[in-house]
Amino acid sequence: MDKKYTECNRCGKVINYGNAYVSITRNVEQANFDLATNSEEIEVIDSNEIIALCGSCGNLFNADTIANIINGIPTDSSKHINN
Repeated sequence: MDKKYTECNRCGKVINYGNAYVSITRNVEQANFDLATNSEEIEVIDSNEIIALCGSCGNLFNADTIANIINGIPTDSSKHINN
């Protein structure tokens, strides 16, 4: 039985539970190292999905291009353009 999880934010296609999809997410994470187990651990403190894309739409995007776009966004509020 197919059960709807979400919809593609680009084309509107239904994404069912069990379907692979591409997600761009903003996570606040904290890296830790456990001496007892000698292993790294990442704790997700907060997570917000920015966009969910079906496999067809998501695979059209190049991760390096997205990283370049994000790195070009000014973080200094004095550089923001007010509309």
